[in-house]
Amino acid sequence: MLKKILLTAIASCIGISYAATADVRIDIKNELRQDCSVAINARTDKTTWVTTGWYVFMAGEEAPIIVEGANNVQDIYLYHDCNQKILESSEQKAVWVKKHMKFKDEIPRDNADGYEEQQFERLTSDRYIIN
Repeated sequence: MLKKILLTAIASCIGISYAATADVRIDIKNELRQDCSVAINARTDKTTWVTTGWYVFMAGEEAPIIVEGANNVQDIYLYHDCNQKILESSEQKAVWVKKHMKFKDEIPRDNADGYEEQQFERLTSDRYIIN
């Protein structure tokens, strides 16, 4: 009986911790005639933001990005390097990204060598089209 109670308690704990984290899929399409690189800034818990880049989308390519640890698409900001035009009505956030190199940062890199500040746009949908 005690063994059954312990197994039930362990299974419940695993279920609770699994429910606390999720992954978000974003479908991105590059409708331009040039390759574009994408960086993502996502909140993974109440205080932690993770910035990753660069995901390269060739001209005409459509593919998903899985943002690990994000619970909601509205906790994700996106930047691409193909003449990004952000609507003034969209919510923006300044984020520092590594120039020309793949990176994953779990702490802010403001003014760090090799980084530059870029304006990211908050996602409102799980589909993003570069055009």
